[in-house]
Amino acid sequence: MPPGGRAATGPHASDIEGALMLRGEKVLIRAVTKEDLVPLHRLHEDVETVVGATPTPWLPQTAEQAIARYEKREPDPANVEFAVQAVSGELAGIGVVWGVDTLNRNGHLGMSLLPEARGHGYAPDALRLLCDYAFRIRGLHRLGLETLVTNTAMIAAAERAGFRREGTLRGNAWVAGAFVDEALFGLLAAEFTGPRAGGDL
Repeated sequence: MPPGGRAATGPHASDIEGALMLRGEKVLIRAVTKEDLVPLHRLHEDVETVVGATPTPWLPQTAEQAIARYEKREPDPANVEFAVQAVSGELAGIGVVWGVDTLNRNGHLGMSLLPEARGHGYAPDALRLLCDYAFRIRGLHRLGLETLVTNTAMIAAAERAGFRREGTLRGNAWVAGAFVDEALFGLLAAEFTGPRAGGDL
């Protein structure tokens, strides 16, 4: 999130070393730092996972190139990336609120966890925090989440976070040599029950 502005207050916000964080039961979301880039680059190197998680073609990229892009980046309110961190301190992955449409007040969520962070219940918690940011802080009305029908872990996480399945796009994603259906999920601000906060850090 861009620095400056009003100080964060309330039961779900914490301020550590000047970085705004939103905390849930198992994870917190915060700004991505330069130190996060090398461990997060492992996600990019996992080609099979990346081609199933992103709609753009996978291209080889070194960690040094990722750092160079990070250093040249400009804040983009329509596409906001967060580091997902376990409350115990370990980096768990990355989450994004993307495609924010300020006229219609909608957007989309995406997330990818490091292999060692999977299977610990982090995904639903992280999704709820991304929803909290999108609904409570950005004032959005609707969030969409799209994932492959074969991604049972993300489907389960989305449902646990409160998303409703709204449809299927047949043969919509070209993934490693074959077309795969995509599951469409949606959540309205009025349906969101809030993050399950663990209190301030």
